[in-house]
Amino acid sequence: MRKVILAVVLTSGAGWALAQDPQAQTPTQAQPQPAPAAKDTKEMTAVVVATDPAVKTITVKEEMGSGAAGTQPEATLSVDEKALTKLKSVKVGEKVKLVLKTDAMGKQSVTSIEKSKSATPEK
Repeated sequence: MRKVILAVVLTSGAGWALAQDPQAQTPTQAQPQPAPAAKDTKEMTAVVVATDPAVKTITVKEEMGSGAAGTQPEATLSVDEKALTKLKSVKVGEKVKLVLKTDAMGKQSVTSIEKSKSATPEK
C-alpha cells in the first residue's frame, strides 16, 4: 500500500513540474517579433492612380521589375504630414518614388514622395 501511495505522489509531482515548463518559454518567444516591424522602411516606385490631400491618401500601382509588362494591383496608402506638401503637387499618371514606413501594427504609410526624373505620364 505504501508503494502505491508513493508512486501516485511521485507521478502527480512530476506532472505538475512538467506542466510549468511550456508557460515559462512562451513570453521569451513573443518578445522579439514586434520590434523589427516598428522600424521597417521600404522604397517603392509606382504610378499615381489617385490622390486625396483632404483625407491624406494616395492610390498607386507599384511597378514590377524593369522587364515586366504589367503592374501589381492598386494600393491606397496613408500619407504622413511631412509628405503632405508633395502629395498636393503630384498628378494622376506620374511615376513617383515613395518611402514607406511600417508601424508596429503592420500598417504602411508614406513618409516621402519624389517625382521620378525618368518618368513619362501613363494615360
